[in-house]
Amino acid sequence: VFVDEDDVGTYTIKAADDPRTLNKTLYLRPPENIMSQMAMVEIWENLIGKRLEKISISEEDFLVSKKS
Repeated sequence: VFVDEDDVGTYTIKAADDPRTLNKTLYLRPPENIMSQMAMVEIWENLIGKRLEKISISEEDFLVSKKS
């Protein structure tokens, strides 16, 4: 989840005026700012002008590598 500075300001002002947020923790997760890791990689590839090599592994192989 990525939050733009303008969104933080907007939500902060809205929260300051909302009595439901008094003494509460506010988590900012605007639905428009949710991006997958693959989408982020595609944006980066477009910015640098080349394709990055991607290697896929199975869930089982990933979990085994985390135990080691």
